Amino acid sequence: MTAIVAGAVLAGMCAPYLLPRDGLRPITGAGLWLSALLLRAALVVLISLTVILYLPATALFQIATHWCFHAVVPFFSTHLGFSGHRVGDAAALLPGLVLGVSLAWGTFALWRTARAVRKWLQRSSLGKGPGDSVIVGGPEVVVAAAGIRGAQVVVSTGALAHLDEQELAAGLEHERGHIARRHPYLTLLGNLAFALGRPLPGSRNALDRLRFCLERDADEYAVARTRDPVALASAICKAASDQGAPAPTAAFANLAGHGTAARLRVLLDRTAVQPRTWADRTGRALVVSLLALVLAAVAITPTLASAGVTAMQQSNVGHTDACPD
Repeated sequence: MTAIVAGAVLAGMCAPYLLPRDGLRPITGAGLWLSALLLRAALVVLISLTVILYLPATALFQIATHWCFHAVVPFFSTHLGFSGHRVGDAAALLPGLVLGVSLAWGTFALWRTARAVRKWLQRSSLGKGPGDSVIVGGPEVVVAAAGIRGAQVVVSTGALAHLDEQELAAGLEHERGHIARRHPYLTLLGNLAFALGRPLPGSRNALDRLRFCLERDADEYAVARTRDPVALASAICKAASDQGAPAPTAAFANLAGHGTAARLRVLLDRTAVQPRTWADRTGRALVVSLLALVLAAVAITPTLASAGVTAMQQSNVGHTDACPD
């Protein structure tokens, strides 16, 4: 059962790459890449559990760890306590340690960024701005959705000075789109899944694609309300050309966002990229399938852990030294 789920998870990780990138609605693409990140996290957890609980019970592992270290290097065995058993135990626990450190570091990085943004807002806030936004000081063109719970739109004095009325309205609607569509929560979940799935190749690419789809979804939200894609494109260009944006907002949903060139191409030529009905429906069905695989992987984890503990108890891993004196 575990092997079947693991194989299905591997297949599911590759499935998003088979669909045309421009044939999906942005929110469908976001769901697809978030599901792929969750699958990667689930697979890494399953692999780590397998190594920690099942590897020590294998005959190959016991042969590899029942070697006479003290006979080869007496000093290390006598004075430092090294043995084949201890080296084997460390090797078996290494995947779990790496997984825990990666998750802890990812969580700490998110907390540190959120704290930096909160302090930056408290220090730089000048009061209420247009559309219930918060005005912050600074010459940079900054229009951003800052925060996760209780996220708010932030606009800098530089943006108020450099963006015309239509550009500012389009930029504000873009950031409201991030908040209305719950993008900060999706980004948080994607980053946590990436922290777990980081060891697998392609995880960074999946996270970047998720962010791009969320930016595209916010673009579509803004265009649907302003009916002015050119104004939004112009605002994005001005924000992207200003390289002096404060570091805290760069980690959140700043107007320039990810994939600026591709977003501008869609905004300036609305006929260039049109979602294909068959691709979008296939993508939505695939999202449901991938989430089902994630739930299946989570469901079998307790069973896998229980069976692994039983296998360890039944195996002859008593750490007895078979080496002659």
